[in-house]
Amino acid sequence: MDFGKVAEELRLLLGDDKVFTDEESLDKYSRDMGGFMRRPKLVVRASCVEDVSKLLRYCSRHKIPLTVWGAGTSLTGAVVTDSLILDLSAMTRILKVDTVNYYAHVEAGVVLEQLNNTLEEYGFFFPPDPASSFLCTVGGAVAEGSGGLRCVKYGTVKDWVLAVKVVLASGDVVVFGEPLAKNRAGYNLCQLMVGSEGTLGVIVEAWLKIAPLPEFGIRRIYAVFDDWRDAGRAIIEIRTNRVVPRMLEFFDRIGLEAANKMHGTSLPVGEAMLLIDVEEMTGKELPKVLQILEKNHAREVRVAETEEEAEQLLQIRATMYLAIRSVTKEVMVEDVCVPIDRIVDYLEKVQELSRKHGLTISMNGHAGDGNIHPLIFYDPDNPEEVKRAEQAVRDLVRFAIEVGGTITGEHGVGIQKMRELVQQLEAHNGIETLKLMQKIKKAFDPDNILNPGKYIDVSWMQSQ
Repeated sequence: MDFGKVAEELRLLLGDDKVFTDEESLDKYSRDMGGFMRRPKLVVRASCVEDVSKLLRYCSRHKIPLTVWGAGTSLTGAVVTDSLILDLSAMTRILKVDTVNYYAHVEAGVVLEQLNNTLEEYGFFFPPDPASSFLCTVGGAVAEGSGGLRCVKYGTVKDWVLAVKVVLASGDVVVFGEPLAKNRAGYNLCQLMVGSEGTLGVIVEAWLKIAPLPEFGIRRIYAVFDDWRDAGRAIIEIRTNRVVPRMLEFFDRIGLEAANKMHGTSLPVGEAMLLIDVEEMTGKELPKVLQILEKNHAREVRVAETEEEAEQLLQIRATMYLAIRSVTKEVMVEDVCVPIDRIVDYLEKVQELSRKHGLTISMNGHAGDGNIHPLIFYDPDNPEEVKRAEQAVRDLVRFAIEVGGTITGEHGVGIQKMRELVQQLEAHNGIETLKLMQKIKKAFDPDNILNPGKYIDVSWMQSQ
């Protein structure tokens, strides 16, 4: 493929200001937040749906693979390619906020934090809140089926998407779904796009459900434990006492020490910490949670007294991944999710694997829905250590599948977990499920130009 010629033709088609082949631009799109690297041949920055449609028609005609980029916050290699990058980050219009039908109509490049800042002016919010909300875009969040800190209460992005406008591989523009409270007209193709990782079409707009901002009080609790298992038992007991926190996050000594260093803070450190948001609807919720924490041997419990203190605690958690990356050469980020009643077993398994493989493994993430993320430290220049880290991941994935969990709760598959996806489908669903997925992919993208070589594109499986 002569990408020099491709770039010339695309400049004529879209304009000089939308096509980039300079070294600085190619470098920018060569690595995602998870450290996966592929260098694109050229970059197209679309500013409207028509740009995307023209580009897809061109790529379909010339069989040019492309990958969509929002903010590059993928942790699985889903947004890197050695072909063409389509950047939607310039599509940032909030087209409508409907305070009667409770939805926001937005373009794909809108940053989630920007969306919520706008919604706050109307007294509303969009509940799913990935830790990268200050960076990640609506299009990326929908394509990845993202989660977040509030998902223990409100669910993930899939629960908040009413409709999407999609540019198909052919360049045709379609809308899947309706911005309605109820709609039973046809197959639910809207939800098929959620979590499709850019392999079925390019999401250019979304109609997202929104909710009124809560008017009752929210209390933020910070609890310090000297044992991971005590923290795990507290998580389970909060659930069994029918308390549904707005947020229930776990992090460990390594993560908090890194975050304290990064922010210049001095939060009390233990082996495990829980950060909990409790909505005080009856006035009984906070005392009940405090009692559970004390019963399960929390050494120290704080309730934030000011908005500034509460916000500082949230920022510590939200930026913990960046803080951890600053104290190690490289890190493998895991995303397994287990049944919540197995959370103590899961925490014990991670500690066992840390000892077995001689690796530092930090834990932080969404304790309330069984999705605490192990971050495995390793030196990429030490081949033997890389092998141990990769084996630790395999052991962890095997454990998750065996206990009825999943290989990925919110980060997706991308390049990172294609083989593990097959393992889970074989164990839990039957391999015919994968074959059906591949038929769906073929129907949407017959020439396999949309993010090829990722997700369910497991061509190696057919040869076995």
